[in-house]
Amino acid sequence: MNKTVNRIVAAVLTALAVGFADAAQSDALLAFSTKGPDKYADGTSVLEGEVYALVWVRNGFEFKGVDMNGAAVDAENNAVVAALPIARRSLVRRGAVHCPFTLFQIAESFASSHVGGSFSLVLLDTRVADGKGGFKAAGVGGVVQGWGEVEGSRGKAVPSVMAFATNAAKLGAKILAQSSAPAGESLSKPEVTGIRVEGGLVKLTVKGTDARLLYNVRAGGRPDLLDRPHFASNAVQGGATEITLTAPATAGAAFFQVTRN
Repeated sequence: MNKTVNRIVAAVLTALAVGFADAAQSDALLAFSTKGPDKYADGTSVLEGEVYALVWVRNGFEFKGVDMNGAAVDAENNAVVAALPIARRSLVRRGAVHCPFTLFQIAESFASSHVGGSFSLVLLDTRVADGKGGFKAAGVGGVVQGWGEVEGSRGKAVPSVMAFATNAAKLGAKILAQSSAPAGESLSKPEVTGIRVEGGLVKLTVKGTDARLLYNVRAGGRPDLLDRPHFASNAVQGGATEITLTAPATAGAAFFQVTRN
């Protein structure tokens, strides 16, 4: 057995030992992981330190997502149990960023008040501008840009220290939807105030953006068919005044739409 495999086995055994030692006899343990590489909605790889959340979903209902503060939108039938900034590079899949094998402990008090449901893993997008022309994961407590429930991760929790369900996604996780505005709050609607073409780029000046969110632009040949994907590298943090969004000036792209990244 080589040194890399030894480190992996040691890490798993340590996680198991810590989980079992800390869990009360009536608590439940759920183990999750993803294969990776996990992706943001714009197709770029998830950043190390990104957040995965354990969520509860009442039987007969779907997970309706989270708001910008990371709270469950459907608080009656969904709940965010825990959120951890655990995305890291795989030791065996050529550096693919993923959710490593992680044990979540579900307290008896939570389980007793949330009867009749299942648990699943959700990937969050907490990216913010890093001040160097790129992005970083803000982590727990950061603004949630989007979310995606990890396919194949839904499972039951068994209330016993000696029993836990393992839910490992066969495919990489992906952000699938935008976060909602917090309850009682509405988001401003971006407004294009200017457009020009320079150096092979279409540059749109936009006002009315939210400083907490990332924005981008989509393009297409018709206003009802904006099918040109936006480029992750062109995403811009919203601001109190105007921001500038760019898109390649290509044939057939005559219409543009400002969108959240």
